[in-house]
Amino acid sequence: MKRRVVSIVLAGLMVMTALAGCGGKGAGKVEKTEDGKTKLKALFVSHSATQNIDDMKWVQEIEEAAGVEVEWEQIRQDWETVKSTRFASGDIPDILINATTDSDYTKYTGLFEDLTPYIEKEAPNIQEMFTDVPDTKVLATAGNGKIYSVPKMQTVWPKTNTVLFLNKTWLDHLNLEVPTTFTEFEAVLKAFNEQDANGNGDLTDEVPLDYNAYGGNNAWFNSAYSLLKMLPSMGIQLTDIETNGYFVEDKTVKCYAIDERYKEFITTLNRWYSEGLINKNAITNDYSAYQSLSRGNENGEALVGACFGWEETDKFGALSDQYIALPPLTYDDGVEAGTYETYWNYDMDQLNMQANRICMSSQCSDKDAAMKFIDAFYDSTTSVEVLFGGISDGCLEKVDDSSFKVLPPQDDTMDPGTWKWTSTFADFGPMYIRDVISIEMSQDMENALNERTVYDEALAKNNEDIYYPHLFMKYTDEEQNTMAMNQANINNIIDNKWSLWITGEADIDAEWDSYVDSVKGAGLDEVLKIRQGAFDKYLGK
Repeated sequence: MKRRVVSIVLAGLMVMTALAGCGGKGAGKVEKTEDGKTKLKALFVSHSATQNIDDMKWVQEIEEAAGVEVEWEQIRQDWETVKSTRFASGDIPDILINATTDSDYTKYTGLFEDLTPYIEKEAPNIQEMFTDVPDTKVLATAGNGKIYSVPKMQTVWPKTNTVLFLNKTWLDHLNLEVPTTFTEFEAVLKAFNEQDANGNGDLTDEVPLDYNAYGGNNAWFNSAYSLLKMLPSMGIQLTDIETNGYFVEDKTVKCYAIDERYKEFITTLNRWYSEGLINKNAITNDYSAYQSLSRGNENGEALVGACFGWEETDKFGALSDQYIALPPLTYDDGVEAGTYETYWNYDMDQLNMQANRICMSSQCSDKDAAMKFIDAFYDSTTSVEVLFGGISDGCLEKVDDSSFKVLPPQDDTMDPGTWKWTSTFADFGPMYIRDVISIEMSQDMENALNERTVYDEALAKNNEDIYYPHLFMKYTDEEQNTMAMNQANINNIIDNKWSLWITGEADIDAEWDSYVDSVKGAGLDEVLKIRQGAFDKYLGK
């Protein structure tokens, strides 16, 4: 029987269907193929570049192994625009991948199936994940104790999203040592700014320090490459790309946007900015401009002394050999070195775990078969294929039961990262890559892992006294609504100040006390109380 994939750019009106009740194996009759396979429908919200699922042999193989035939609906864009219309109408297939959020399960009551009994019956791979990594079960469990979706766990990405790169070629040219403190780093930036660090005779084309914090929605906090990624040097542990300024200290939830150390940090940045050490265009530059500058000029000359990034070849291209990963700096600007504990941004869970990767409609007519198919994604071999591409597709080589090698892109015009998103589900897919699995990855990922060894010591300090597990904290609908309303008001104040303080357009010393009062008046204390309660519940899990 011919397989069919529907690739959709969503637009126009959705067909409205009534949401009926469910029971047993589902509300409708189980449809079978001529050879006895259960027919299922599935929806996958993919990357815009991802090829048709119908062309992925590894998907066909797990369908065969699970005894199902799946009609796929692949959505590459505009899903958020129409999702609410489809969910409100009950117009969903049997299985949904990368298509839901926590709030969907409470907002659309009865639309999604509680998977708990089916996991116990038909999902040994998911049970294994829950046992091996208990936080995945915490992540999967809704506030009412039910499991409406299964997360992913991949273990292979680094513990931090952010590397601070420094141009070692410039250091050597100016006979400078690798800095270890903020004051030493500032001296290096001054030398880059004043002494023709790239050696082309132009004293004005060097950008000592660049960063990226563009995009709105409190992007100062959201960006993995903003200057805030140096804040952990002041004893404030940032975790899992927390986007609203919250952290934990001595098991107490706090907001660093009103912390005196934040004020001290901004004051340092203001001095660097006034001395011409920070790119003055970074506040408004988008990511493409940020990326372009780090690739140098048309003559192949480097223009950036230090900046943040994911991996050297991705960030600097042909200039990557000039840069090194800079270990965490000790903060000593106006205080004695060692006054603050030195941390680094801990993103292990955010990079390797994501909630709501796959769920089931309550209207699925054969829930046992659907659960068996869902569990197939979490098989030890299939999970690696989900992330890197199929063995039969020529994307991956299986060395033995626990060892794999990622093969070069079949399209030699693509880098490995782009090829991964083109050829398979990649990070958007459901998977459980076990700790025991060994993967020889592409050179860019090997670089990414090797570069981050300079942060191992700082990252090893992470513990429950300072770790803010916001991915796993659960809230009631009322609490979520309260936090959303208050946070919008809080962010409006915070996001309107940081750039003015750094550039000197506003005086942080003169405004600080009133600023703190305004943030608290916008509802911060109420948000902190709610978050503390959720944090305490997590610790007692």
